[in-house]
Amino acid sequence: MLTIKDVAREANLSPTTVSRVLNNRGYISEKTRKLVYDTMEKLNYHPNKIARSLQSNTSNLIAIIVPDSSNPFFSELVANVERQCMKHNYRLILCNSFDTYEKESEYLQLLQEQNIDGLIACSHILDENSYRNISFPVVSFDKDYKNESIPIICSDNYLGGTIAAQHLYEKGCKRLLHIAGPLTDKSLLGHGRHLGFKNYCEKNGVETVTYSTENHFSVEYYRSFILENVRENLSSFDGAFCSNDLIAFALYQVLREKNISVPNDFKIVGFDHTVFTKTVIPKLTTVSQNIPLIAKCLVDTLLEMQNGGSPERGVVKLDVRLVQGETT
Repeated sequence: MLTIKDVAREANLSPTTVSRVLNNRGYISEKTRKLVYDTMEKLNYHPNKIARSLQSNTSNLIAIIVPDSSNPFFSELVANVERQCMKHNYRLILCNSFDTYEKESEYLQLLQEQNIDGLIACSHILDENSYRNISFPVVSFDKDYKNESIPIICSDNYLGGTIAAQHLYEKGCKRLLHIAGPLTDKSLLGHGRHLGFKNYCEKNGVETVTYSTENHFSVEYYRSFILENVRENLSSFDGAFCSNDLIAFALYQVLREKNISVPNDFKIVGFDHTVFTKTVIPKLTTVSQNIPLIAKCLVDTLLEMQNGGSPERGVVKLDVRLVQGETT
């Protein structure tokens, strides 16, 4: 098996110099750096990354736990997070919890046994106690773990709910349906979408009825939920705010089957504005999250912590905007 000593001998350099090149330590001329890498290529030598990570106490690995990467929002978020990681010469480990306590817990335990440099937590099954004694930096997306050492990045959910309610009100809606995500866990900051919507409607005398889904992320689940819980009452509403675009699209499908015209008789506003939203027909009116900016803030915050910095504590809220589509 080839070693650093073999590379050093072939390049007529000391093993220390080769090691400094591989670990990017100290001043190394470009001529020497090129010589080392050319020699490695000639010998087909590949450094032992695990050993190097243990020696330097860094692995250039970041992990992200999401509920389900097939979900359009998380698929797009993961892709943008990976792009940000690549800019900083980090690699991304993707973990799907599939909305189960056991899977998220298993991944968290597994990652603690690895030499990762940090974790982006987007799966919200575990409570704050599970993240109290983690050996690496953690940054949360959209969940408050009640832990000052875990910064939180999220969109301004309250503003998003307010924007949606205002738009439907200005379109003339009088009785609105709201299909929300889980509302019992107050640590989930998406709850702000419901509060912003509800408060605006109460202030402006708009009647609302809210249905809360479970923590699932598929059109099939949302369609079944609407058919079982809302279908018979749909004709009593003239508009709806859905807490994500998959719910909004599932609602549109059910309305079409009931021959309720969108947007003439029923208006819909969603939330997210992913690639899915931009390609489905009809184009949904939705509240847009800035997914590339979310990804940048998550990675920048995590790397700042990994490098010993003290990022802003508490919740960092990113702006949202309404995107007019064909459903209002």
